[in-house]
Amino acid sequence: MHIPFLRTLFFIVPVLLMNSPCSYGQIFGRCLDAQTGQPVSGVKIENASEILSKSDRAGRFSIAGDSVISVFVLHPQFEASKERLTPNRENIILLKPYSKSVDEITVSAPLLNVSKKKVPAGFSLVLKDSLHPDLSAIDVIEKSPGVVMQKGALNTGRILIRGIGSRSPYATTRIRAYLDEIPLTSGDGNTTVEDLEMSNIARTEIIRGPASALYGSGLGGVIVFHPDHTQQVPFSLEATAQAGPFDQSKFIVNAGVRKHSSVFKLSAGDTRTTGFRQNSDYERQNGQIMFRHYFGKHSLFLLSNFINLRAEIPSSLNLKTFNQSPDKAASNWLEVKGFEKYQKWLSGLTLKSNFSEKTSNKLSLFLNHTDAYESRPFNILDDKMLSVGARNEFTVNVENLNVTAGAELFREVYQWQLMKTNNGEEGNQFADNKEQRNFINAFGKADFTVAPGWQISAGANLHFLSFDLEDQFPDGEDLSGEYSYDPVFSPRFGFTGEITSKSTLFASVGHGFSAPSVEETLLPEGSINPDLKPEEGINYDLGIRGNLFNQRITYDITAYYVSLKNLLVTKRETEEIFYGINAGKTRHYGLETNLNATITKMNSSTILELALSHTYMKNRFKEFIDDGTDYSDNHLPGIPGHFFRSSLKTSFPKRTRIQLDWKYSGSMYLNDANSKEYGGHHLLDIKAAKDVYSGKSFKINLQGGIQNLFDHHYAAMVVVNAPSFGGSAPRYYYPGAPRNAYLRLQIRFRN
Repeated sequence: MHIPFLRTLFFIVPVLLMNSPCSYGQIFGRCLDAQTGQPVSGVKIENASEILSKSDRAGRFSIAGDSVISVFVLHPQFEASKERLTPNRENIILLKPYSKSVDEITVSAPLLNVSKKKVPAGFSLVLKDSLHPDLSAIDVIEKSPGVVMQKGALNTGRILIRGIGSRSPYATTRIRAYLDEIPLTSGDGNTTVEDLEMSNIARTEIIRGPASALYGSGLGGVIVFHPDHTQQVPFSLEATAQAGPFDQSKFIVNAGVRKHSSVFKLSAGDTRTTGFRQNSDYERQNGQIMFRHYFGKHSLFLLSNFINLRAEIPSSLNLKTFNQSPDKAASNWLEVKGFEKYQKWLSGLTLKSNFSEKTSNKLSLFLNHTDAYESRPFNILDDKMLSVGARNEFTVNVENLNVTAGAELFREVYQWQLMKTNNGEEGNQFADNKEQRNFINAFGKADFTVAPGWQISAGANLHFLSFDLEDQFPDGEDLSGEYSYDPVFSPRFGFTGEITSKSTLFASVGHGFSAPSVEETLLPEGSINPDLKPEEGINYDLGIRGNLFNQRITYDITAYYVSLKNLLVTKRETEEIFYGINAGKTRHYGLETNLNATITKMNSSTILELALSHTYMKNRFKEFIDDGTDYSDNHLPGIPGHFFRSSLKTSFPKRTRIQLDWKYSGSMYLNDANSKEYGGHHLLDIKAAKDVYSGKSFKINLQGGIQNLFDHHYAAMVVVNAPSFGGSAPRYYYPGAPRNAYLRLQIRFRN
C-alpha cells in the first residue's frame, strides 16, 4: 500500500526543488521554529546599530545588499542567535524555542498547531532539562498531572491517563503514542515507550483524556515524543557516560551537522544492567538518524529509529515474597530463565508544504518492523510484525477560520507461532497464525476566532476497523476468521478564551473509543467473538491556565469527568489463556493541577524554583456484574486516588544545581472486589549537576543522584486481579528498586 505514496513523493520532491524561489541582488530567507518547522513572524534581524528587517506571517524577510553580513536574530519567545546571511540564496534561520515562554510554545502534535495556552483540552508539555536531562520515560511522563506510569521492570510498564488503561495486565493499552509522526502503538492497541532513548527527546506532548476526534482509537489519551530537531551550529558532538547501581552502564553519543538549509543528526546508545532482582539482566542498543531539508516553500523530514533489546523477566511476586525477599524472581520464570528479545525499526518520511500564507499540507509515510521472541514458563512465542501507513493533513487558514482535513491509512501484518517449552528450550510447535489489521481514519477540525483571544473548536473522526485471522497450523482444526467493526464516529467540541492577558479559560467535550485486540476477541476454543464491542466514552474538561507576577508563577488546573461503557474485562482460564468480554460501565472524575514557581531570585544567577504536579482521581464502576457478583460502585483497582510529584531546584552560579524530587503515590485496590489494598508509598530522590568546564565551544558537565534516598520498600507496579492457580498465592506486586546512586559525565562540543 505504501509503494504508490513513495513513488509519488519521490517524483514530487525533485520538481519542488527545481521550482524553489530565487532572487538576485538581495539577502532574503525565512525564519522557522527549529522544532516544528512552522514560520515565525515578528523576528527582528538587526546589526549593532539598527533593525534591518522583520519577518512577516510566512516567516519571510529581505534585506538590500550583495555581500555576506552577520546579524543578530531576536524574538521574545525564542533564544537569541547570531547568523551569517548570504546574498542571492535563501537563508533559513532556525529558532530554538525559549523554555521560559512555555505557554507561547507552538504545539507540534498533529492537528494541534497552536500555542500551548490555546489548546482546548487537558494538555501537558514537558521540555527536556538541558542541565540534568531525564533518561527514563517514566521520569518524563509523570511530570504531567493526570498521568501515572507504573514500571515493574525496565522492559515492563503500564501508563494510565485519568485511570484509563489500568486493566491491562503487563503493558500499556487504550493510549496512543507517537515518535513525531511515527506511531508507537500497534494495530491491536499495545504501546511500548520503555525502550525509547529519552536523551534524544526534546519535548513530550500529552493530551489527557479521549482524543479520538484527532487520532482515532485511543480512549485514554495521546502521547507524542518529539526528537530534538534543533541544530543552530554547523557541527555539534555530545557524549554521555553513566555508571549506576546493579552493574549499570550507559553510553550515548549524539552528533549534528547543519549545512545551509539542511540538518543531519545521528545518535547511538548502549544500556546494560544486571538489575536488583534475580533474572533481570537487561541490554539495549538504540540508534537514530534524522535528516531535515528546507527548500522553497517545503521541508522534507526523515526519521529512522532502531532498537535492539534483550531483557530477562523476573515477573511479579506474592505478598509474602514481596515483603521478605523482593530481590527474588517469580519461581516459574526463574526456572525457565524467562526473557524477551526483539529488534525494532521505526521509520518515517514527512513532507510539509506551505503553499501560501493561507494553505499548507503535511504528508507522512511510515514503516515499522519488529522481530521478537519471548520464552515464558507456559510456552515460547516467536512473532514478527510489519506496519505501513500514511497520513495527510491539508490546512486552510482564512481570516478568523482555520480548517484542517485529512485521512490516515494503517495496515499491519502480525505473524506468531507458539511452541511448547522444555525448561526454557523450544519444544513442539502447536500454533501458527497470521493476523492482518487494517484501519482508516477520516478526520476534520475547524478553529474559529469569535473575538480577540476567544476561539471555538470543532472536530470529528470517522474510524473504520477490520482484521483477518488466518490459522496456518495443520492440526485439522481451522480457527481462521475475519471481522469488521461498525464505523465509529467521534466528535469533539471545545473553546479557549483569554479572561485576561495572563489567564486563559478552556473547556471541551469529546468522544473516545478503544477497539479490542485480536487476542481479546478470541474465545478459549479459538473462535472469534463477533459480539465484542469497542470501549467507548465521553470526556468533559473545564480548566484554566496562566501566569502571575510577571511569569514567576505559572499554573494549569483542569477538572474532568469521563463516562465509559462497554468496559473490556480480561477473563483468565489459565495463566496463559485469557479473553475479553464487555462487562459494564465506569466513571472517572478528578482534578489535575500543575504549578511552577520561581520562589526567590537572590541575584542574577542564584534561583530557587518549585514545580508541583498533583492528580486527584475517583474511578468507579457504574455498572459491573462479573460471574454473578455485583461490583457496581466499587473503585477500579490498580489506580491511586492521589498522585503527587514535586521538584525543588536550587541553581547557583556557573550552572550548578541541586534538586530534590518527591513522589507520592496513594493507596489503591488490587481487585474488583476491593478486598485487597496496597497502601501507597513516598519516594525522595536527590540530584546534582555542575558544569565543571565551560568554554566557548567545549563543555564538561558532571551529574549524579541518589534514588529512593530513604530506602523505602514499595511496589513499582501492581497486577490487577492477579490470578491464583494450583493453590498458589496471587502475585500482585512488582517490587521497586532499593536505594541506589548513579554518576554521569557529559561532554559537549559545538563549532
